[in-house]
Amino acid sequence: MDLEAARALTAEVTSASLCDAMARLHAHRCHAIGLVPARPGTVTAGFAATIRFGPRRDDLPDHDLAAAAERAIADIPAGALVVIAGPDAPDEAVAGGKKLAALEEMGAVGVIAWAAIRDRDEAAGYEMGVWSLHETPRASGDRLQVIEVGGLITFGGITVAPGDWVHIDGAGMVVVPAADRDEVLEAAVQIEEADAATVADIRRRGRQSRA
Repeated sequence: MDLEAARALTAEVTSASLCDAMARLHAHRCHAIGLVPARPGTVTAGFAATIRFGPRRDDLPDHDLAAAAERAIADIPAGALVVIAGPDAPDEAVAGGKKLAALEEMGAVGVIAWAAIRDRDEAAGYEMGVWSLHETPRASGDRLQVIEVGGLITFGGITVAPGDWVHIDGAGMVVVPAADRDEVLEAAVQIEEADAATVADIRRRGRQSRA
């Protein structure tokens, strides 16, 4: 299926059904929890573009966080769900209102930050979904630097590769390998339909027993 069709299924599946569908194909952990949306009720899905942050060292290239972040943003393809990992400094801000706005203007469908962000209330008004572990008022240019753009990132017990299909809702984030996207999405839809039928049957039998 094409990208728009895959995104359309976002409304038909949940992170729970995707986890169940993934379990049919892979034994590895595929979900992370604890991320908070800037706008409650947000559901976001798309292909992952990855950025990894780490503790700053003045003697290494790209220790200027603002300049390096601008270059990192420039490498993000339109339509991506930007996944940012800062596992060594999860309370530090990896983005704020200006950078988030720039990503949205470049066509990103969302940002997931395994770290803190600034300006969460502002981000709540953006069209794209924005998720993070925390909010902080403090800029982190003296503490963080960009380590890598477009590589493997790890956090929350999972590994995310560029191009992975990522779905996030109120229950958690699920990562599906790009090659398995269509199979997993179709299986998740079937799981949702089967579960709905089972619940309807439970309700029907419950009403009959009380009659």
